Amino acid sequence: MVKLQFLTLPDPPIAADHSLLLLHGWGANAADLISLGPFLSPHAQTYAAEAPFPHPYVAQGRMWYDLNQHHALSGSLLLDERATDLATSEAALRDWIGSLPIDLSRTILGGFSQGGALTLAVGLALPLAGLVVFSGYLVRPPVVAATSPPVLMIHGTADPVVPFASAQASWQALQAAGVKGTFHALPMAHEINGEAIAIARQFIEKTLPNINSN
Repeated sequence: MVKLQFLTLPDPPIAADHSLLLLHGWGANAADLISLGPFLSPHAQTYAAEAPFPHPYVAQGRMWYDLNQHHALSGSLLLDERATDLATSEAALRDWIGSLPIDLSRTILGGFSQGGALTLAVGLALPLAGLVVFSGYLVRPPVVAATSPPVLMIHGTADPVVPFASAQASWQALQAAGVKGTFHALPMAHEINGEAIAIARQFIEKTLPNINSN
């Protein structure tokens, strides 16, 4: 079993009453998102996982799966799953989440781009408090359970990397499967801007009421 490396903030971890798990995008690494934690939920214990595969072009970059074999098609939910990297990352992510000293019902899982795709692929099957997907998409039609958490999707209408149509198709599939949540279209590119952070923070505060502010 592949073991994921990760960063924590604060480090060492504190006894917070809720947790935030973050998954970076293609070519980034855990350090890319860990500093986002305090802006999303300042009193959370934040964990940022590092994807298991080295990026082919970025020296310190990582990836959850090879984009040469997994393509998000404009307006489509289908990805080519011939390689085993996606399944490996999903299994490693489930194992990592299960190893953490967290209460899933008080935990938000979030990710950007490819990390957003993993958030949906794994998070819908877990009794988490909520899922936050920045510029992400479904890698397959969703399988929803009674314990599936609410989902917040935020996507740029001018995204040149993950087409807006792919995000819309993903959201429509989630709704058709019975997933609760909200979709926000913002006038931005492939990024997490201040407005996206503010929307995500409001979602977290609504999903986890009575967050400890001490």
